[in-house]
Amino acid sequence: MSARAVPYPAPGYPVRIPDTIWDGAIATVRDYATRGHEHGKRGSEALVYLGGVVAVQEMVVTGLYRLNHAPQGDRVVATREESRWLLRTLSARDEKLVGQMHSHRGRAGHSPGDDAWATSFHEGFLSVVVPYFGRDVTTPLQCAFLEYRGGQFVELDEDEIALRIHLYEPIAMRGGAPEVAEVGESRWNGFVQRLKSIARTRP
Repeated sequence: MSARAVPYPAPGYPVRIPDTIWDGAIATVRDYATRGHEHGKRGSEALVYLGGVVAVQEMVVTGLYRLNHAPQGDRVVATREESRWLLRTLSARDEKLVGQMHSHRGRAGHSPGDDAWATSFHEGFLSVVVPYFGRDVTTPLQCAFLEYRGGQFVELDEDEIALRIHLYEPIAMRGGAPEVAEVGESRWNGFVQRLKSIARTRP
């Protein structure tokens, strides 16, 4: 059975997001803040997607999907080709669509356009709005989280965000560095460099 075939959990499910994926999404938002002009204003909204798998009654985010869309100023709408790419890639990676993240020039929150042009309307779909083009944003609590339930997007309050949205470090290493004599200097140095490279990588 493929991971995509597993049904979504009911709305209200917890979500686990690797901090590298979260940081990569915020970095994309900030990059678009330096692109494009609309009515003389610099910066554009950005749109990225979170893909993942169901783990019992939770969703675990396993992928960040960047459309590399054109800057559109104070709006962002995926093209048909970009949407088709998203669906094809989710299928190829055997991941389900968890939610979308997009930025606003000002405060976070859903506009009527955000409601109408959301990418999905399945129960439990998450829409994350990053305020101020990501400036000084580092944690989920600084963003607006909305969940599609009962035919509408419902905004989560801070308590629900704190309870349900969990960032975690995907790399764990036991204890301190072993003695060189146990591993060999060249092998250990290579291992450490690989870990550092992985830790620096942004999706």
